[in-house]
Amino acid sequence: MTDSARLEPLRRVAEAAADRFPEVGHLGPGGVLHVDVPHSAVTAVRLEVPGNEFLHVQTIGLLGEGGVDLSAGARVAVSSWYGQYEAAFSTDRLFDTEHPTGTVVHTERGNPAWLEITFPRPVPLRRIVIRNVPIRTARRLRDLRVLVTRRWRRPTVVFDGGRASADLERLTEPLRSDPDEAVRALVPVLTAVVRGDYKQARTDLDGVTDLGADTRREFVDILNTTLLPRRQLWWTTHGPTRAFRFWSPEEQVRYVRSAAEIAEALTGLTPNVSLGFGSVLAAVRDHALIPHDDDLDIIIGFEPEEARTLQDGLALVSEFLQARGFVVKGNFSAHRHVSRPRRKHVDVFVGLFEGDVVSWYPGPRGGLTRDVVFPTTTIALLGVDCPVPARPEAYLEGVYGPGWRVPDPGFAHSWDRAAYADISGSPGPA
Repeated sequence: MTDSARLEPLRRVAEAAADRFPEVGHLGPGGVLHVDVPHSAVTAVRLEVPGNEFLHVQTIGLLGEGGVDLSAGARVAVSSWYGQYEAAFSTDRLFDTEHPTGTVVHTERGNPAWLEITFPRPVPLRRIVIRNVPIRTARRLRDLRVLVTRRWRRPTVVFDGGRASADLERLTEPLRSDPDEAVRALVPVLTAVVRGDYKQARTDLDGVTDLGADTRREFVDILNTTLLPRRQLWWTTHGPTRAFRFWSPEEQVRYVRSAAEIAEALTGLTPNVSLGFGSVLAAVRDHALIPHDDDLDIIIGFEPEEARTLQDGLALVSEFLQARGFVVKGNFSAHRHVSRPRRKHVDVFVGLFEGDVVSWYPGPRGGLTRDVVFPTTTIALLGVDCPVPARPEAYLEGVYGPGWRVPDPGFAHSWDRAAYADISGSPGPA
């Protein structure tokens, strides 16, 4: 039996879940929930999340007939404020659905955590539009309830994410007794994806250790052709993320410019700076961002006298960039996440020269020579000049093998940490 046939019960349930629970599409980063409210004389709107959870949103639209904005004069109260969010709060930002600026409301944990909007006078509310936060913690709204209060009436629930969760349990119940062990093992992964718990979904899939590579790819394909695209998500090597296929042209160009800015800044530390890994594929092969990818990579090489270990090199990168206003995050063994404040990060990978050989984890150790990569040349990616390896085709063959010209969404690096153990300098996570 083919993997496609084996997993057909999962595909059918995934398709049914996508059709039956379209409203939970807001559980993706930046996802939008549209709640129809066929009520007049509405005096208040309340959002609440039970289960000792945080509540956080980007924007809330309050629309009347014809999409008229009804937010003028509305007051906002919350159960609590997390960190500095109260000081930065603005009703203008919260109600500006056309120009989201990141998380606007972020409460402490509560049971429930809540946000309430009251109108200065009763309004003919027709639709509530809630934009989730633009990061993976968007899943925290999975049990969101939305209530409206009408004049002289008790609050009415107009959306209940928890009820959708109960319906999902009933939908997936037959799969839990499927005769195929692989189907049974993958039910928790499917359920987590529907609920928007993407980190748990990736963890659960990694935990199914006896799943063959072909079966795994078939299952991921099911998710990528049913549930995830409706949320502008794609299962990449990083799990479900907002892959480039869902980015607007303007977003893509801004991101490439950001990567070029970081690369240019790093040349103040060493001239050995280039785009790396899939970013070179994008520039050389596709002349566009790879649809199934979700970030850009920069590689930087240090001489032995500059950095003895990868951790030494990472410390140099972090100190140099932070002093120039960049945000540097992560505790990975060979790279860091780098960005301007409140921007999408770029991965910066550190490599060490060993004579004429240079390597960047998770690529193969010793797979490249100095002259293949440096000094760099320049290629325009989306109209932005970017540094790429001196001999880009030789670089790509060294990293991806001779088949690099053919797109392979399922490609995975070797991730051979043992090969880098003597130069790592730290047992940190990959």
